Amino acid sequence: MGWKSLQERIHQIPLVLAGPMVRCTQPDTVTVWIALKESHNVTLKIFDLDSNILFAGSRRTVEVGQNLHVVAVTAKNNVKILEYGKQYLYDLGFDDATSLRTPGILTLEGSVEDIVYPEYQLPSFPVVPKVLQELRLVHGSCRKPHGESMDALASLDKMIGEALARDPKKRPHQLFLTGDQIYADDVADVLLFMLMDAEKALLGWSEKLPDVEDLQQLNPGQRNSIATHIAGLTASIGKIGTISNLAKSHLFTLGEFCAMYLFAWSDVLWVEPQNFPNFEDVYSNLGSSTPEISKKNKNTFQGEVRYIEEFWATLKQVRRALANIPTYTIFDDHEITDDWYLNVAWCDRLLNKPLGRRILQNGMLGYALCQGWGNTPEQFTEGKPGWALLQATELWSRSAGTDRKQETNISKFIGLPKFAEIAQTYPRRLTRDPEALTWHYIVPGPKYEVLVLDTRTQREFPGKNDFDFPGLLHADAYEEQISNVPRDPEIEVTLAISPGPFVGVPFMEDLQRVAKNISEKFGSAAWGFDTEAWGLEENAFERMLSRMALRGLPNKQNKLVILSGDVHYSFSARLQYRATKPFEAATNIHTELTIAQLTSSSLKNEKKGIGGSHSLHIKGFVPFRLLMNSPSAEVLGWENPQKEELNLGVCYTAINEALQPIPLVSSQNNPAKLDLLKKRGGLKKLEIIKKPQWWYRIDFINAKREKIEQDFSYVNSNFKDSNSKDSNSKDLISIPTPLPGQNRQPFLEQYLALATNEHHHELGKNYGKEIVGLNNIAEITFESVDGKDIVVQTLWWQLESKEKGKLLPPFPLTRSEVSLDFKDKDYPMDDLLGEVM
Repeated sequence: MGWKSLQERIHQIPLVLAGPMVRCTQPDTVTVWIALKESHNVTLKIFDLDSNILFAGSRRTVEVGQNLHVVAVTAKNNVKILEYGKQYLYDLGFDDATSLRTPGILTLEGSVEDIVYPEYQLPSFPVVPKVLQELRLVHGSCRKPHGESMDALASLDKMIGEALARDPKKRPHQLFLTGDQIYADDVADVLLFMLMDAEKALLGWSEKLPDVEDLQQLNPGQRNSIATHIAGLTASIGKIGTISNLAKSHLFTLGEFCAMYLFAWSDVLWVEPQNFPNFEDVYSNLGSSTPEISKKNKNTFQGEVRYIEEFWATLKQVRRALANIPTYTIFDDHEITDDWYLNVAWCDRLLNKPLGRRILQNGMLGYALCQGWGNTPEQFTEGKPGWALLQATELWSRSAGTDRKQETNISKFIGLPKFAEIAQTYPRRLTRDPEALTWHYIVPGPKYEVLVLDTRTQREFPGKNDFDFPGLLHADAYEEQISNVPRDPEIEVTLAISPGPFVGVPFMEDLQRVAKNISEKFGSAAWGFDTEAWGLEENAFERMLSRMALRGLPNKQNKLVILSGDVHYSFSARLQYRATKPFEAATNIHTELTIAQLTSSSLKNEKKGIGGSHSLHIKGFVPFRLLMNSPSAEVLGWENPQKEELNLGVCYTAINEALQPIPLVSSQNNPAKLDLLKKRGGLKKLEIIKKPQWWYRIDFINAKREKIEQDFSYVNSNFKDSNSKDSNSKDLISIPTPLPGQNRQPFLEQYLALATNEHHHELGKNYGKEIVGLNNIAEITFESVDGKDIVVQTLWWQLESKEKGKLLPPFPLTRSEVSLDFKDKDYPMDDLLGEVM
């Protein structure tokens, strides 16, 4: 049939364009997000498993365009009627007696099969259990449609489906998407073509962008120059200042941002791959003889199309999963643009450019409508900033994007800063209107809490140089997002969502430190190296440790699990911290903190080749290792408000076959720190005379080496490869996986029997044991092993099938156990003070 525009198809598709997607859920409230092609008053009804209605709530959709109306509808009860550990059903009504099962609503024929599991006739969701050891969380990040290989988010459908079929209490309870849910800056040309087409049908008006005179520059594959030079975006600026073509199809308009979310979470607006626009469709405006068309590489285009087809192939699984699990999100940079608020130089470069500001505004508004609203629905009730933002959005849309007053209101309510205001602060920090939405939030639980941190829009820039590392939270943000958040005394463990890992892989952060030095000389290298890790700005890093430790008071010990993404590889690490006076604490106070850093990235953005995530998957924590030990750190710290050299002690160093005393002094920084492992290198002996105020150790965790059979010659005939030619592409449950608490060995052996690269799990191999560099998603559980409390991150990824060119279904292949025990003998803390006199 070939490509057919959405304008020709819009009347042939159902009312629901994307969703339903379960969002914020508590015992007395449930929120569901949905996008429709018509305006409706949407009613959310909550049922028990016997189909008894428990409570309901209604909300009218917000008009983003003539055929795009979105809502996050909340059902709220006066009492906490939903029980911990139980499951519930929901349905949606639209103005009258309609429901999801009405013909024309979810599907033209009235089926709800696309969003329900066989056990139920309606979509369902769980309420978290009371017992921490029964909790099952899932997290992931970085989902680029034309990223290499299969979409790991589809694994969630397998997790939910298998649990419902075998033990519903073990279904995943919450999903945390920790950043880069969409990629606005790196978009396949064929996808932008479809998004631009969808924008016309959905909005019914075209947004006029500032400083864009030649509309041909907005076509797919031709946006790189205008993105880089007119808008000031840095996505295409490489590691040595060279300009790539990465931003060739960067999202610009509000309609494009909104369409990207609809395409990312639902298959409704898509055409089947055989009807995708072809090379000539996408570049028809150029003509066959122009210089631009001669530069178009058909192989590159076809490669992008192939990855987009793989993304499309599992969208039904993704949509069903998101309709059946409470989901919480937070942005990283790619929802808006690469390097978003990276440093002062970036802010100066972009915030003074009208097109740059408009793109930021559209990206943040798209996030508010499609992600933020469901995270904090209470901010979008009458009289709150979100309510005002929605009103401004409707008025701006109805003016076809010409109402300057409403554009200013949108900018205010999303908190878009002005560079002149940033320049007037000291230390320099991002500014925001006091009426703006807040993007951070808390998810309370019966025995745990989740602090979802905003590390993008509340940054500070403490350095003098415009390219200096950012502090991911400014001083007041630590109080607002951490210290001043009430903590229930019943809490056993705190989880925090930090899009970028708090504890980063040393090898990668060392590269970023080198990149900063280069950027100071050349003024541009910072863009390509993403120099914004927590550990690069020591004040911010130590302040985070201090605030998290102090927040556990009056308990002297606090357990913290940090879930992160961002980096396009996955790993686990452990940090144990003790202090007699934490950094910036008003008085001496003894406190202790144990942190498990659990990172999962990417859902769909793995990369082959030199420097790609595949190499880390094979090499692990130390790509060029001389020793087999994993990296670690042992750090002593002191407050140093005067920023002077502190006399810490003596370092005896072998010189001319004798130990010579060399004074050991700190750097002129606040805080002052000493990494014992680095100072001990070579023939050295340390004597520390200044007693530290805090100290900690960092250990990077290898995956558990699991005992498996070495003979993989057998294949159990009961297990069918879901990628085989005679299998249904939806059937991701054909190879069973272990549920939490089950013996993993027989399942793992049966899976490996079907794999061609089963050697990836042989003893002694690094493949996926230290770092997983293939597309993956993580499940988090809490257990007690040998009397120790541990948190477990199990990474789901895929091995190659014995059928050539195929991948096996996703499987929980990499299990990392991180001890939360403060007295774990495997991580002795007293050793850190062995050289203190």
